[in-house]
Amino acid sequence: MPVKSITINLYLPLSKSLKNKRSIIKSIIQKAHNKFNVSISEIDNYDKWKNATIGISIIANEMPYIEKQLSEIINFIESNYIDIEIIKIEDYY
Repeated sequence: MPVKSITINLYLPLSKSLKNKRSIIKSIIQKAHNKFNVSISEIDNYDKWKNATIGISIIANEMPYIEKQLSEIINFIESNYIDIEIIKIEDYY
């Protein structure tokens, strides 16, 4: 079974505090987990107000399905959180 993980570095220009950042990131994580049934968590930049790194991991029967799901998650973040900028996406196999 193929497995793929990615990290997404985010920039939150409107975040004014760690509490505000954590509420935004928690919303992204919960909604993505519920909608796509993936493993997702904040994995770095815990103490920075305007930066966050989330990790996403998927296991499935086919790699094209995994690629499609990851693409949909990225589109979901971009379309539902317009104040957040995706800085970098890294793939891990």
